[in-house]
Amino acid sequence: MNCPRCNAGEAHLRTEHQGREGAEVLWTVYYCQHCCFTWRDSEPAESIDPEQRDPWFRVDSERKEEYRHNIPPVDGG
Repeated sequence: MNCPRCNAGEAHLRTEHQGREGAEVLWTVYYCQHCCFTWRDSEPAESIDPEQRDPWFRVDSERKEEYRHNIPPVDGG
């Protein structure tokens, strides 16, 4: 599995939460440590499948300076 937003591989993904019913996992929330995107695997394919999403949704994290809407990092103070 890759991130639906930046296509980062599994090494960059973290499991945040799993919805369970007893011992059965019904859905999982993932977080991409590369682009900070969070999604649930039970969302519709048009929301989380990069091939079905509009190209404007994709992010190339190697070219961050080209994106107009960036949130500056918190300076710890």
